Amino acid sequence: MQTPLVRQILFVAPAPIVWAEHLGTFASEGLKVETTQTTSSDQIGQGLADGSWDIGIGVVDNVVAWNARFAAGLRILAQLESSQPMAFCGGPGVATLAEATRGPIAVDATSNGFVLVLYRALADAGIDRNDCDFQKVGGVRERFEALTAGRVSATMLVPPFIDMALSRGCIRIFDGAELAPAYPGVVATARGAWTVADRASALAYLRALQRANDWAMDPGNRAGVIAALVNARYSPDAAARLVQHAVPGLEPSRPGWDETIGLRRDVGLLPDAPPRFEDIADLELLASARVSGNR
Repeated sequence: MQTPLVRQILFVAPAPIVWAEHLGTFASEGLKVETTQTTSSDQIGQGLADGSWDIGIGVVDNVVAWNARFAAGLRILAQLESSQPMAFCGGPGVATLAEATRGPIAVDATSNGFVLVLYRALADAGIDRNDCDFQKVGGVRERFEALTAGRVSATMLVPPFIDMALSRGCIRIFDGAELAPAYPGVVATARGAWTVADRASALAYLRALQRANDWAMDPGNRAGVIAALVNARYSPDAAARLVQHAVPGLEPSRPGWDETIGLRRDVGLLPDAPPRFEDIADLELLASARVSGNR
């Protein structure tokens, strides 16, 4: 019988996926997981909506925006990281927000994702975002390359690219946690129609992540857990933080959802009929994966 295939698309593999690949839990759950590294959030949203991919990895805000823009019918299946470390970094010599706005700012999108945290920072500083030159460069790797090549003045980065940029002389202007302390980390999302049509694969995928996450949360495995992340190009400090803040049970965060909705409201990008956490987070599927995995 042919091994079921799950097609996932992401920017950077989050910790539970790194651990699952390290341990081989996808294969042991009877799945073949095919991974595509994206260059833009729009590619993920459109690809999930049209069925090009089964699972997408993004932030909660992406899910809200993709459902509104593409009518994707996405559900949040699991919270893969409790928070999303991010930093707005300027190129060498660009040390303040005001200095950053004098040149082009690299973004992935202008209506969702990390840029909303930047919008809040600009508003707090009394800077009209409409006066800024936002350039859609692409995903975090593309933005990092544009920043370090001197093609843009600043951009928002996440691990491991923050440390990589700082080591090349770039300057951390602010941390995302200063503006949105409850901003949640990345989630696994999929069309609700897919989780119904291929429930067995969805459950197997979640079981693989749960098993890997459980392994990572065992203090006796700490050395191997950190080594797996470092091998995936996370810095030792970032790896230690991810282990310390691993999400028990991978359960989606209600406070993180509320932070996201509040952020979109603050910057004027909340749909007229705001989505409800209960309608987007598929807690039943996650719980079923845990139950079936413990049989």
